[in-house]
Amino acid sequence: MSTMDERELFSNRYEQVDPDRLFGPVKRALATMALRDADDTRRTARFESGVSLTSWGENLLAEVTPDAVGGSKLTVHGRPKGSFLTTRWGEDVHARGVEKQLRKAVEDALAAAPRAS
Repeated sequence: MSTMDERELFSNRYEQVDPDRLFGPVKRALATMALRDADDTRRTARFESGVSLTSWGENLLAEVTPDAVGGSKLTVHGRPKGSFLTTRWGEDVHARGVEKQLRKAVEDALAAAPRAS
């Protein structure tokens, strides 16, 4: 899958969370969402979302980057798995569901992770 075919679906900022500290919880969260490939050096992970009422599912790329004020940013790009009866509206609805599920899983994993001293 080429990143040129993907569009940004959503991004979330995590203030005062180092990118390396964020990537572990992101990987743990994605393990429940069909994680296919994680690159610790680039802090990227490819994963898939399942079929929903509005989508045939999506091929997704999560990327953790530093932000300008010392925190991190999690950005997710994706593209639909199929094109049959796929609409932008349906994919947007599906992406919001993925975002909600991923955000909660990452926040739960961050809360459970020991903090570096």
